Amino acid sequence: MADLRLNRADGITLWLCFLLFLVMIIGLVPVISATAPDASFTVNHTSGDKPLAVQFIDTSTHTPTKWFWSFGDGVSSVDSDPTHAYTKTGTYTVTLTVTNADGSDTLSRGDYITCTESNASPVASFTSTGATGAIPLTVKFIDTSTENPTSWAWSFGDGGTSAEQDPSHTYTKKGTYTVTMTATNSGGSATVTKDSYVTVSEEAIAPDASFTATTTAGTIPFTVKFIDTSSNSPTSWLWTFGDGYSALTQNPTHTYTQAGDYTVTMTATNSQGSSTATEPDYITAEMAVPIASFKADVTSGTAPLVVQFNDTSNNSPTSWSWYFGDEGSSTVQNPLHVFNDKGSYTIVLTVKNSEGSNSTSRPKYINVSALVTPSASFSVDTSSGLEPLTVHFTDTSINKPTSWQWTFGDGSSSSEQNPVHTYYSAGTYTIVLTVTNSQGSDTYTSSGRITVMGTTTLPTATPAITEEVMTMGPTNAPEVTQTPAASGTGSLSGTPSWLIPALFIIVIAVVIVILILRRRPPRGYSGSRGRDL
Repeated sequence: MADLRLNRADGITLWLCFLLFLVMIIGLVPVISATAPDASFTVNHTSGDKPLAVQFIDTSTHTPTKWFWSFGDGVSSVDSDPTHAYTKTGTYTVTLTVTNADGSDTLSRGDYITCTESNASPVASFTSTGATGAIPLTVKFIDTSTENPTSWAWSFGDGGTSAEQDPSHTYTKKGTYTVTMTATNSGGSATVTKDSYVTVSEEAIAPDASFTATTTAGTIPFTVKFIDTSSNSPTSWLWTFGDGYSALTQNPTHTYTQAGDYTVTMTATNSQGSSTATEPDYITAEMAVPIASFKADVTSGTAPLVVQFNDTSNNSPTSWSWYFGDEGSSTVQNPLHVFNDKGSYTIVLTVKNSEGSNSTSRPKYINVSALVTPSASFSVDTSSGLEPLTVHFTDTSINKPTSWQWTFGDGSSSSEQNPVHTYYSAGTYTIVLTVTNSQGSDTYTSSGRITVMGTTTLPTATPAITEEVMTMGPTNAPEVTQTPAASGTGSLSGTPSWLIPALFIIVIAVVIVILILRRRPPRGYSGSRGRDL
């Protein structure tokens, strides 16, 4: 009977261990099933002539929260969808690392971007500042050739030459001079000659105002470089750009931000007088079809999730239409939207101006999880001291509590989120915090958290102790206040969340094996004993 009872006890133990084993397996599944992101990305184009602007678009799955891009030319970015300009020819490897709370993933695409030189030969052209004046006359020549020439050869008509792109040359003799410039790139070369371009006189005369611009038509924001071509060596300038702005520099740069036709005026002055040049409707700034893009300050969280969307579209849209994927919409440029229900939401933005419209869609861009019961926790700025002791309590609870109830252990309480409380009597006090939201409540109790000492009960150090302290150094280390972890599941700092459940499973498996081995009969056991003779 004793053996039978032992066997039944072993059987019950085996069943209990088996059930506990199943419970641990079930509890471990959600821990190990957390998913790190899977990195992927695309671009608007992978090759082109320099400068080559590329829009990178993150298409990673499993909701990354951080991004690190390496563009292969020494430049990097932490934006989710950056734009990068390649300014040197070459083939570049692009690497993206994405991270969330469950891990990270890296995708590297070798020789992904190819930036090339234009194969077209240059179209040579140039202008200058002050091509007419009294000796000594210094003229600044400015290359305006197209197709990115890489070398230049200038002849100034008086025997002088230069290989610079934008040289300055001083004429020291009276005369009229022909200037020639040859521009070269890998596709070929081209030459431009301007006869009788520079006129040098013996005495100063009033300037003859004139100017040009590197370009006169484009889409806003439209930046224009103006170049003074006045003769007779002006010494001061006044520009008006037709949009209410002006400048006093010789060769100003101005940006037009509104569409329209603009009249430009320049007055050139020297010691002999002044002259004014006016070009009606000289600059045409046009609207371009906008290119839609946007960002959000947060892309995942628990409901209700408040998201601030920011329009980052190009080419000056004038109207916006947002669709948030939950039947919500907005026509504000930078809307604030609240997602109240669990789900993954596709965001669509359509932008318009007078030239047309453009839309962009980001599938499953916002990911909202269901609100759960809050988990209470808090911290304090000090946990001990002399009476009266004032303590600042800080709520560190998670899962969005909406109300708080504190008891401070001395009969006082508070319903503030982050209260301040003063203890007037010596003692040790237990703090209790209860937090609540629409899904329930949770309470955290910190026993003996606050210690208040009376001013008349402080211990007095003896001379011997004082001498020992002076000999051995300080004995009181600074107090470290630890905030207890919120009630519920968690893991040790630096320890993977799956490690502790896995260790429990291993221990249970070992116990089961030991019990099975106990039930096996000893080697040589025959089932019954022979009689003693």
